[in-house]
Amino acid sequence: MPRTAVIVLAASCIAYISFVAAIPSFEGITSWFDIGSLVPGMSYLEALGPKTPNDVHIPFYVSIQAPRGYPGNATIYRNKSPPLFYIHQNQLWHYHNDSTILPMNVHNSTGSPQLPLQLMVGKTRDVVTGGKWRWQGTMLFYEHGSQTNQGLFYSCQDTTGLMGLFLFLQWSVSFIILFGAPLRRFVASSAPPPGCTPFTIHSFSSIRR
Repeated sequence: MPRTAVIVLAASCIAYISFVAAIPSFEGITSWFDIGSLVPGMSYLEALGPKTPNDVHIPFYVSIQAPRGYPGNATIYRNKSPPLFYIHQNQLWHYHNDSTILPMNVHNSTGSPQLPLQLMVGKTRDVVTGGKWRWQGTMLFYEHGSQTNQGLFYSCQDTTGLMGLFLFLQWSVSFIILFGAPLRRFVASSAPPPGCTPFTIHSFSSIRR
């Protein structure tokens, strides 16, 4: 083989190795096949809120208050080019590209007792650990132990005056009525503060798994 061909082949191999190494190691996922297997689960997250008279349906989407590919606060607005999300191993992820995959984290850092948990993409300080994201039909739920947001999210101003996306955990309490009555369950919850708009968040992708 000519020397020039050997050099070109070696350079191609080095470029390929560098390219593969650039693919993020995500829960053991390091190949195009593994990353591609996640694509069917990705979709925009559409937020459905209260309707007003003569309301023309223009979708709201979960979005990020940051330049594309960068960490930022989650928010809801009428985004013409919304970001993509998917759930993998009980974690909600934002997929920007094959080298930028950011977690949707739940934060308890608002400094306000009325807004306990704020959603932020890619930020790692003051993260609430142990939570779980899941789908129920098309609707997104967040659970933490025996507590759940019951599929409700709220668009509220944070302590800096910016609009953010929040959730309020509610808990189920089991108790037994005396004299052999069956087990009863109820959900205790707190009303959202004034000025917050409730939403449910959905994935309407027909190929979501």
